[in-house]
Amino acid sequence: MQTVKERLQEFLKEERITASEFARKMELSPTYIASMRKSMPEEKVERLMRLFPQLNRDWLLYGEGEMYKPEIAEKGIEPYRLHRHMVPLVPTQAKAGSFDNYVRGVTEYECQKIYSPSMDATLSIKVNGDSMEPHIHNGSYLFLEKINEKAFIPWGSPLVLDTENGTVVKLLYPSEKNENYLLAKSYNPNYPPFLIPTSSIYGIYRIICEMKEGVTF
Repeated sequence: MQTVKERLQEFLKEERITASEFARKMELSPTYIASMRKSMPEEKVERLMRLFPQLNRDWLLYGEGEMYKPEIAEKGIEPYRLHRHMVPLVPTQAKAGSFDNYVRGVTEYECQKIYSPSMDATLSIKVNGDSMEPHIHNGSYLFLEKINEKAFIPWGSPLVLDTENGTVVKLLYPSEKNENYLLAKSYNPNYPPFLIPTSSIYGIYRIICEMKEGVTF
C-alpha cells in the first residue's frame, strides 16, 4: 500500500513539477520530500491544498478515490495544463504592497487560486468599484501581467497600478505639467482624473483579460 509520500511523488510526477520547484512553492527545504516519513503535518497539508486545489485530499492522505477531484476529470482538461493556468487571486489586504513581493503581506499558498483563461497571466485581482464602468465591471476578475514601464507604457489603455496607497485600475497618461507624475483617468465620468507620483508606483500591470463575476472557473 502506498504511503502519503509515495502518493505525493506520484502527483508531482503527473503535474510535471520537480521536487525543488515543489519545495520552493511550499516554502520548504529542498530535501523535504526525501526526508518525509509516512505523512505530513496538518498545516503543510492545508498549504498543499491551497497551492494545488485540483488535488483530491482523501486520495493523498488515505488512498481513497482518484488523484484529482471529480470536477477536474469532468472538464476534460489535462490536469497539468489546468495547474499551469491557475494564478493567485491577490486578496485586498495584499494590494497595498508590491505584487512582485506580495509575500510580504500574504504568502502564495495563502492566496486562493483561480483558473486563468490566458497562459500569459501571472496573477489576478477582483475589481471593487464602478469607476471603470461601463468597460470594466465591478466585481469582475482581471488577469494581469507586469509590464516594463521603463521600456514602454501603452498610454490611454486601462492598466492596473500597484501603488503605496493601494491598487487602482485606470487609463494612464503622461502628465503635461510634471514629468514626476502620471495622469490617471476613469471611464466613468463621475470620477475626476488625478495625478499619481511616479515614486509611489510599485508596478504597472497590463490587463490580459476580464472575467465577469459569476462565471465558473
